[in-house]
Amino acid sequence: MDSLFAGISKTQPSARPRTTWLRTLLSAGRSLYTFATSEAYRSGALIKLKKPPHLFQPFVHTEEDRHPLYFEYARTVINDGTGRRLLSFGCSSGEEVFSLRGYFPRAFIKGIDINPRNIAKCRRRLRASGDKNIAFAVDGTTFDEPSDSYDAIFCMSVFTHGELVTSRAERCDHLIRFADFECVVADLARCLKSGGMLFIAGSSFRFKDTAIYDAFEPVMQTDRPNPMRPVFDRTNRLLPGVTYDDVAFRKLR
Repeated sequence: MDSLFAGISKTQPSARPRTTWLRTLLSAGRSLYTFATSEAYRSGALIKLKKPPHLFQPFVHTEEDRHPLYFEYARTVINDGTGRRLLSFGCSSGEEVFSLRGYFPRAFIKGIDINPRNIAKCRRRLRASGDKNIAFAVDGTTFDEPSDSYDAIFCMSVFTHGELVTSRAERCDHLIRFADFECVVADLARCLKSGGMLFIAGSSFRFKDTAIYDAFEPVMQTDRPNPMRPVFDRTNRLLPGVTYDDVAFRKLR
């Protein structure tokens, strides 16, 4: 009987580890190649390694005029003018800020982002544009911004993490936490003028679950519902099958 199974015991177990090792090596090679050739991938990878406080979305993906309906709505509600102040929170490489300039030609617009590589790109583009009424800063919060200072604040695809979609996680606190989200949005509310507009789109948390929500009223829903984006509760647990469509909120007091 021992001789009958001798050949199997010698050959089968070794095949699996060899295949796994090869796949790991190929995956590492692809990651290194992408790191070397893609600035966006490299930027996201480096900020993930650094893990600064209040980091949510590490991946760098943005587009010009990505949310025209939201921007048009904001212009209709608060109008344009030299006294208007807008904040792009998590502005990435600046496309959102320069898109907003098309809707608000006279307003002051500031973009802040937690990734210094993103802000470096923003500032290069700003120097080329010569726009004196745009500013950028490296930051992951608005703690250094004055109270009641902005007419509108935009947080587009900031309060989420790309790996939550691909991993189908039941919890999110190994990547992002509701407590951090609540802390950050509470301070965004502090910076917003009474009657000002707060836009939160593409979030994995619901603004209505925060303590500050009672100071706002929802006034607009998303034009791009995404059932693939997971939504998590105050305890960082997945809410299966739940979507959250409210994206624009007016500050009442």
